[in-house]
Amino acid sequence: MKQKVIKICTRLSQHPKYGAGGAERQMQLIAKELIKKELVDFHYLSRIQKSNQKRHEIIDGVNVHTLGTQINLSSCNIREKIYNFFNFTDLLIFFKYIKKLDYDIFHLRSIDITVGLWAFFAKMIKRKKFVFTSPTIENLDFGRLNKKIYEYGIKKADIVIALTEDMKKTLNQNYCVNSVIIKSGHPVPKEPFKKDYPPTVLWISRLINYKRPELFLHIAKELKDLNIKFLLIGPGNYKKKKIIKLSEEQRNFTFIPSVPSGKDNYYYERASIFVNTSIFEGFPNTFIQSWLRETPVVSLDVDPDCDICKNGLGYHAKGDINSLINKIKNLVENPLKLKEMGKICRRYAIKNHDIEKTAEQHYKLYQKLLKKH
Repeated sequence: MKQKVIKICTRLSQHPKYGAGGAERQMQLIAKELIKKELVDFHYLSRIQKSNQKRHEIIDGVNVHTLGTQINLSSCNIREKIYNFFNFTDLLIFFKYIKKLDYDIFHLRSIDITVGLWAFFAKMIKRKKFVFTSPTIENLDFGRLNKKIYEYGIKKADIVIALTEDMKKTLNQNYCVNSVIIKSGHPVPKEPFKKDYPPTVLWISRLINYKRPELFLHIAKELKDLNIKFLLIGPGNYKKKKIIKLSEEQRNFTFIPSVPSGKDNYYYERASIFVNTSIFEGFPNTFIQSWLRETPVVSLDVDPDCDICKNGLGYHAKGDINSLINKIKNLVENPLKLKEMGKICRRYAIKNHDIEKTAEQHYKLYQKLLKKH
């Protein structure tokens, strides 16, 4: 007898055509992989970003529903501000589409008050299963009320998923929640990989303050006399003028404002070193994409579960920018060492972050939940 198709609903703050953050990208990759089994029906809910967006379309086999209206961030009108709040927190989606949102499982991967709102809607209104994936271990300052709503969502979840051992421990300490670890995953690319010459040192992320792109500019300036190229890719406006200025002044520094989702893999493949300067992360997609393409990661502060240090996947500078700069220089000047480290990175990533394996873990979790229903 053919098994019942599992209908899963998730949320994207950005439409797949117009970009996505790391957490959203993982949900897209999981959905795309599980759809191959023909036992899962994935639906994305996304707010309107452009006036010509379709209300419903199928992208990579996934149903994408554009709901709500465009948010007017510049509005000073009290009524519009209230409307924007309800729209931004998905409450308008729930009120307007409450009868239509008929799914078996609501799966949210977020770190704001929508966790609590989705939990209430899924569990109390629709009487369905709610799965929550925590994208980071950072204790963000929500404010008292927002934190209570967020905590309610975590505790109401049928299953909480953590990406790392550190995250699992933090969830237990902060919320007394026993979570399941499912690592982030990506498709495994085929070998061989053609690296740029001179070697490219790569930085990819959104241009926002906690990602600290200005530190990559500092690194590029300090190593400007080395026979290497520096490439910074990222949408946003934080420090953008300084980035453009350096790209005009320094011949071996290039800035690309953004690349389409999935097209960034070309740059991970061509790079010799990937640099991370963030204050905090959950488990960066950028690490996995780099490792799968034999590109070691040199990170200033972020090393989830000490994976970089324990497994020889690059270098963790533990907050010391000068140490990080020296390590980049050392690796570039020792190409055989860099190449061998790249091989280690790929073996590790295939073993731990293959999307086929991580998506299968999600599928088994969904099946187990519905058997309890």
